[in-house]
Amino acid sequence: MCGSGGGGGTPPPDPGAEARKKQALEREQAEATELKEKQYEERVASVYGRRGRRSLLSGSKGGSGFELDRGLMSKNTLGA
Repeated sequence: MCGSGGGGGTPPPDPGAEARKKQALEREQAEATELKEKQYEERVASVYGRRGRRSLLSGSKGGSGFELDRGLMSKNTLGA
């Protein structure tokens, strides 16, 4: 005669579970903040032209110290 047989109810909450959830949330927020900062820096760099490779010959100072023999210059090779 077991009567109602109500089961055992819910188990008691794990005391460390809430702390682990809080740490995981803080870690995810820190990673998201870092990612946002990195993306912001990339956007700023692309807007202001501080990104990518610079050409040593076509830049404003490019080729200034590059002296070429007259015999090597031609229209077809663009000076080299």
